[in-house]
Amino acid sequence: MQPLTDLPSYLRACALPGTAVFEATAPWCEKCRAIGPFVDLLEKKYPDARFYSYDTDSISAGAIAQELGANLLPSFHVFKDGDLVDAVTGARPKELENAVKEAYGDGKVVEAEQQGRGA
Repeated sequence: MQPLTDLPSYLRACALPGTAVFEATAPWCEKCRAIGPFVDLLEKKYPDARFYSYDTDSISAGAIAQELGANLLPSFHVFKDGDLVDAVTGARPKELENAVKEAYGDGKVVEAEQQGRGA
């Protein structure tokens, strides 16, 4: 998960081709910590997608939350080729994976049993 610290870094990241997932989080957010391991698994399962996080408590990264309308945490925004295609609010793993899978398309998928073998 790549951290974003300001609006320009977000604008550069979301304009890149492919699938990008942006997570709005904060250090005090228990649900953010709870879904963290699942997000780590998604990063491994969808290796061609880019995963970013930003701290909504940070003044400079707070502008990203404002741009995306992330009012509740955790919030996930999924982009495909620079376009926002889905958003998931809350620690909802099934909905998050469905959103990533839909945007990801036919890219390489590494299933859990392959992850342990370094595939």
